[in-house]
Amino acid sequence: MLTFFTFLASAFWRHKGRTLLLVAALLVELAFETFMPLSFKFIIDLAIVPKNYERLILILILMGSGALATVMIGLWRDRMFAGLSARMMAEEYKRLFGKLQTLSADFYHRTSGGDIVARFNSDLISIDAFLKLIPYALLSLFGLVLNLIVLFALQWQLALLAVVGLPLCLIGPKLFGKKALDASHDWKEEQAELTSTIQENTGAQPVIKAFGLQTLFIRRFHDRMNAYADKSANASFLSFLIDRTTNMGTMFLNLATIGVGSLLAYNGVLSIGSLLAFSTILISLSYLVAALTWLAPMLIEAVSGMERVQEVMEENPSVAANEEGPLLASLTGGIAFANVTFGYTPEHASLRGVSLTIPKQTYAAFVGASGSGKSTIINLLMRFYDPQQGAVLFDGVDIRSVNLQSLRAQTGIVFQESFLFRGSILENIRLGKPDASDAEVEQAARNAEIHDFIVSQPDGYDTDVGERGSRLSGGQRQRVAIARAILRDPAILILDEATSALDPATEAAINRTLAQIAASRTVISVTHRLASAEHADCIYVLHQGQIAEQGTHQELLQLPEGRYKQSWNKQSGFEISEDGFHVEVKAERLRMFPIFEGLDLPLLAEISRYFVTESYAKERTVIYEGDPGDKFYVIVRGKVEVLKKDAQGENQQVAVLSDGDFLGEVALIKNIPRTATIRTLTPVVFISLQREFFQELMQRAPHLLALMASRL
Repeated sequence: MLTFFTFLASAFWRHKGRTLLLVAALLVELAFETFMPLSFKFIIDLAIVPKNYERLILILILMGSGALATVMIGLWRDRMFAGLSARMMAEEYKRLFGKLQTLSADFYHRTSGGDIVARFNSDLISIDAFLKLIPYALLSLFGLVLNLIVLFALQWQLALLAVVGLPLCLIGPKLFGKKALDASHDWKEEQAELTSTIQENTGAQPVIKAFGLQTLFIRRFHDRMNAYADKSANASFLSFLIDRTTNMGTMFLNLATIGVGSLLAYNGVLSIGSLLAFSTILISLSYLVAALTWLAPMLIEAVSGMERVQEVMEENPSVAANEEGPLLASLTGGIAFANVTFGYTPEHASLRGVSLTIPKQTYAAFVGASGSGKSTIINLLMRFYDPQQGAVLFDGVDIRSVNLQSLRAQTGIVFQESFLFRGSILENIRLGKPDASDAEVEQAARNAEIHDFIVSQPDGYDTDVGERGSRLSGGQRQRVAIARAILRDPAILILDEATSALDPATEAAINRTLAQIAASRTVISVTHRLASAEHADCIYVLHQGQIAEQGTHQELLQLPEGRYKQSWNKQSGFEISEDGFHVEVKAERLRMFPIFEGLDLPLLAEISRYFVTESYAKERTVIYEGDPGDKFYVIVRGKVEVLKKDAQGENQQVAVLSDGDFLGEVALIKNIPRTATIRTLTPVVFISLQREFFQELMQRAPHLLALMASRL
């Protein structure tokens, strides 16, 4: 509560000139509204009873003039306060949005997008709704005080009775205010969860439809809505209870006061005009109390909203921007990791004691299995996170000690998922350098080999990319992202699985583009595809958060039983056509699969001709758990996840497979159902061998079929 009123005081103080005008206008309205019921005393006692016509006309003229002036001032006040409240809320929206820009990656990792959005479209809206009613709240509050003063002036005994009875009107807020505030806060938390659920469901529609999960998610949403309805009903009932108990108190107070006042007037202690004025003011007083209690639920919602907004405002970024720190000089020597240890959670270290050096204008590649720490290298280089131990050094300078923006000004990054903002292609490329000219943007697009496509569109560079770039293909989005990075003209180019989400033909074309723009820059690439790292000056092989091997491609291949050599052999042995739609597998490569181990090369060469190329887009289901097992699959390019149903019948990821991995070997020998669901995480190229063709081939060598069956 204190936080909310501090916000109001601060906001009005920043606009104190307009606030003073607002208060002055409210006082004029208040004076007239108080005079209206009091006028009954003057009209009856000073004009009607003594039959003074001139005085009656004067009073009526004064009332009409006051009404006209009050209406004009009220209209001006409404106009002025509408602008003032809008400006105050705009400042609060800007303050929250600005705060979000300063928070580190860990905040977004642990806070759902729906919860963040709810701070804007629910919490701030609650504050805005109450803020617009502040003039009415002030009129009610000031009117309550002024009317009490007038009541004492008219008849102090009755006024004292009214004052003694007023606490009856406040029983509701006293008894239920804290409960209503807590219930409102819980309700807003549930609103945020509901927003997250809807947002997640909207983005996951391809998965939901592919797995036939509509019924499951409808049931979950019903459960969520039931919880939301319960908390909404509880919060609303407590708010209504405050209003109801207040109305009961004012009703009994009015009955008691009117009864006593009537007796006083009957005995001549109180004039009829004073009784009528007193009764009218008392009824007005009841309305003012009711208005304040009507505002109480909205105040409670606003206070709850401000508490949730303040939670974000009080977040401290884990990575300090160090805006007052020295600017990082242009890289002249190299980048180093000095005994770096880092974990996203205290229980698991993603990197452990990593030390390495990347000289200026060299090409460094980081490879390894999923979860080995590759992406963490980039997160630390870009200072999305800071290491728990050790340091990342640029020319020997700890990057934590320098201005953060001066570090990022030297880098350009191309992510695996190229995020494009709603707007034109021109606007998206120019984000790399906001003050770039049109000619510079066009040159960056040419370098990224996307210019010809852009000018072929009816709107050219003004073509709208749609939400998240949805109107462009994956390759086109990636080229726009590359153009954005090129426009920045970075000394350090970072590639985070920059081509792994693309089909083979697009990947090959973009790799050629990247090779051209990487010249004369320091290039740091993270990839699971070793062919992309083959020409690097130094390849770092990560395993369980440590550097297991390092060296050039040729040096690493010389290591006996080295991890890189094993991975290279696993990913090699496939010949992919230029368009990426046809793959041939070598007999020597087939021999590396356990099921074919020991078979003669001529037989393996014949088996290889039976393999068929299959291509799947991202987020497609290749195999459903329980399907007939009729094919053996080899992943040539891409990543898939292996899903198995748990006790509740929901799919859980149990493994991720990538280039060179295989699945379904049992299907070549035995006719049994699939034991897992396979779903693509990127565009994937498989080669597959059908069981019927394989077994037909094996009829000529039944002893080999028995041998392979024994290996399963």
